Amino acid sequence: MKATSLIASLLVAASLSAASLTVQAEDNPQKTVEPSNISARDLKVGDRAPDILVRKESALADWKKRGLKAPHDDSQWARVNDRYVLVKITNGTILDITPAK
Repeated sequence: MKATSLIASLLVAASLSAASLTVQAEDNPQKTVEPSNISARDLKVGDRAPDILVRKESALADWKKRGLKAPHDDSQWARVNDRYVLVKITNGTILDITPAK
């Protein structure tokens, strides 16, 4: 009799913990990357730039050709739609915003 009660208790405990894991899994947000919808019109000088603009991949190497001033050692130009954004790499602060020509 005691063995039957013990087995039944273990089955109930196992099913509850499995249900708990399922609920926890659904609470976690998906870790996928979607295309960015950054709008330069929403950005202002002094604001924190979206992380994508601070990455090396976003840096414009031909800033001089585009008529932009030289970025400091700790900043870079990035393009967002019809504007160029100068971003400080160390803290992500927007230093300047210039219309693209």
